[in-house]
Amino acid sequence: TPEQKARKEITCELLFFELAAVGFLGIAAVLFKEKGMGVIRVHAILPLQKDLFLLSKLVVFLLSDLVFAALLTLLNMGFADGAAVLPAVLIQTAILSLMMALVGLFCALLLKDFRQFTLAYLVIAIFAATPVFLSANTSVKFDWIHYHPFYHVYMGLKNAYFGTAISPVYSAGAVGTIMLLFLAVRLAFHREIGKEG
Repeated sequence: TPEQKARKEITCELLFFELAAVGFLGIAAVLFKEKGMGVIRVHAILPLQKDLFLLSKLVVFLLSDLVFAALLTLLNMGFADGAAVLPAVLIQTAILSLMMALVGLFCALLLKDFRQFTLAYLVIAIFAATPVFLSANTSVKFDWIHYHPFYHVYMGLKNAYFGTAISPVYSAGAVGTIMLLFLAVRLAFHREIGKEG
């Protein structure tokens, strides 16, 4: 029905905004606070695997995003409709959540303080949200939007809500992107540990 379609659209857009903007900001804010408290300095001397620090942050933010996505979907769409699309939505939520958390970690490790981060945050948040605004405007078509990397992520989430098949090429590309981002964050983290040590 038109009401169900509208609920799916708004739920998809709200979830995308929350993951792209708030999740990205949240993990960076936590890391800046921990840098100020000397938590990274402590991890530099602990006899533990250094990647556990990064993985613990990613897991906590991923789990909170998955819980938020499940509650948002079930409450907005109703239990029957929400449960039908929830597995696909959670997979797409995990992809976007990990991407934005890794970008947030990378920026927080490279930049000196939260003031410097705010400019990067505005640019990245607007860049990531652009496909939502341009895809919602059906009267004007932008062919170049297909080259925007977050367009495919947004369409993956939208396809999950509407039960459309998701391309295996997109899924493989998303996993590859997450792995590359993790390697970049790992390199920046080890560089930061070297400076702190």
